[in-house]
Amino acid sequence: MAHSNRVISYYDPANDNEYMSVKMQQYFRKKLYSKLEDLIEREPKFCSAMQEDSTKEPDLLDQGVAETLQFNNYSYHEHELNYRHEIEAALQRLTNGSYGYCAATGKPIGVKRLIAAPHAMYCIDEQEKKEQHQHAE
Repeated sequence: MAHSNRVISYYDPANDNEYMSVKMQQYFRKKLYSKLEDLIEREPKFCSAMQEDSTKEPDLLDQGVAETLQFNNYSYHEHELNYRHEIEAALQRLTNGSYGYCAATGKPIGVKRLIAAPHAMYCIDEQEKKEQHQHAE
């Protein structure tokens, strides 16, 4: 197993001629699990920070600042939870064979996009349409 990890660490999916080859899938699985482990590792630190931030300050200005920081931390945590769900969904797509293909069109997402955002579910054109629709609402 150590040998296969060594091979993957030197592997560049951008140079693979076969889209979603076994090596490419292994590369992205490893990358996704690494990101997931990082998120899970940060979770306890965040929870303890949220508990510390819940104290009341005697000064109203200090209380306002504390509440703003707590809101920002909560928003960041929500973002991290959503990201975690996206990573878990990407790992599920790797398992069922749909990883790397746009959920809307079925077309390849593209290696460069997956390197930048391994959790991507849509090709760039569909992602842009989705974002434009969200901004229009």
